[in-house]
Amino acid sequence: MDEGGPAQAEPEAGDLKNEDPEFVGVVKDTVLGTLQQYGWFILIGIAIIVYLYNRYRPQLEQWRDQREADSYKKMDEGVAYSRLEAMERARQRMQAQLDEQAKEFAEKQRQKEEEKRQARLEDWDRHQQGKGYRSKVRPCGMMCYCVIGSLLD
Repeated sequence: MDEGGPAQAEPEAGDLKNEDPEFVGVVKDTVLGTLQQYGWFILIGIAIIVYLYNRYRPQLEQWRDQREADSYKKMDEGVAYSRLEAMERARQRMQAQLDEQAKEFAEKQRQKEEEKRQARLEDWDRHQQGKGYRSKVRPCGMMCYCVIGSLLD
C-alpha cells in the first residue's frame, strides 16, 4: 500500500535485539537465588500470615470500628453530651443502690444492738431475782446432747 509518501524501510533482523538493563538481570538473579535458598520458609511464612489474618480479621475489624466510633463520639457534641448524661444516670442508680444497702445494714445493726440490750436487761432481771447474772448453760446443739447422752449411759 503505497500512500504516496516516502517508503519506510523495514528494520533488519539483527537490529531488533532487546537487551535487558543490567539492574533487571541482577534483581532477577537475586530474587531467584533467594527463592531457591529460602523458598519453603517464605511459603510457610506466607501461609502463617494468611492464617493469622483470617483468624483475627473479625477482631481487627471490630477494633477498627470501635476506634472509628470513639473518634466520632469525641467530635460530636450531642453524642458526647448524651454519653455524659447516661453516665450520670448510671452513677445516680449505683448511688441509690448503695444508699439502700447502707440503710439495710444500719437497720440490721440497730436490731442487733436492740437484741443485745434486751439480753442485758434479761440478765439484769435474772440477777435481781437471784437466779444468777448470766446463764451458765450455753446452747451448743448436737455436741452437748452427745456428751450428756454418753454421761447417762
